[in-house]
Amino acid sequence: MNADFIPNLKLLCSYERSVSDVCRKLQMNRQQFMKYLAGSAFPSNRSLRRICDHFGVDDYEILMPHEQFREIIRLRPVQNELDDTLPPMVARIIRNTARQHSQMAKYDGYYYKYFYSFSTPSYILRSLVSVKQTDEISYYKTIERLTPAGYSYSPGDLFKYSGIMLPVGDRIHMLDYESVVGNEMSQTILYPPYRNRVSILIGLMMGITATEAHQPVSTRVVMEYLGRRVDRRRAIRGCGLYGEDAPEISRSMLNYLKEPNAANGYLLRAGSTYDKVPPPGALGSGTSS
Repeated sequence: MNADFIPNLKLLCSYERSVSDVCRKLQMNRQQFMKYLAGSAFPSNRSLRRICDHFGVDDYEILMPHEQFREIIRLRPVQNELDDTLPPMVARIIRNTARQHSQMAKYDGYYYKYFYSFSTPSYILRSLVSVKQTDEISYYKTIERLTPAGYSYSPGDLFKYSGIMLPVGDRIHMLDYESVVGNEMSQTILYPPYRNRVSILIGLMMGITATEAHQPVSTRVVMEYLGRRVDRRRAIRGCGLYGEDAPEISRSMLNYLKEPNAANGYLLRAGSTYDKVPPPGALGSGTSS
């Protein structure tokens, strides 16, 4: 049994009203759950996934060394349950997405996502994306490591995103938010494959840099399908920053990512200053036709 699982589970439960409330939400036997907390039993893979899904963590995270896990949870804001109904426009988009669930089911699985790093644009960032359809809606999670591949990393180098995939206008829209600190969102628009088999998806991604400037940027992106099941630990070890000459980056992929769409570099930037677009009225009160 992993020795860090017990204190990590106790830490997660401390954010809840009570252990009984946790068991009720999980629909799990309280006596059995208490055995997990006491260390006299370890949950099955299925039960472990239910526990992790409830607390919003991954199964590999809950087995991390306790101090490292505590730091991750400390950075993650406590989320209250939202009982508010969705705005009508958002509800309509969700309903339209649910109607197309049969077409979206083929995207379930794991992907490597490649794009020029927003914060270190001379390197290509490879992240791990997992897509899973639940209640006719396709959700996904992304793990990024802002360190060179193969190097050790600290919690501050790890970024996690949670999002939703929306089929709109014959394109796949991916909208997510950074789920550790909660101060970042990104959007990716992909061409769907025009064959039943999913292998490579290409498109554009827009987000902000991880620097203090939080500069809006955009770049091309490639998603490489890995399969319905992968060795997650091994796949995560493959995440990180890669040089353009790395063997993990194919020549065709590099050519697509490098094709310039601006006179200066591969990223389309909103600009380093905030006064390039003057506010209304700053150009004078006259009108022109």
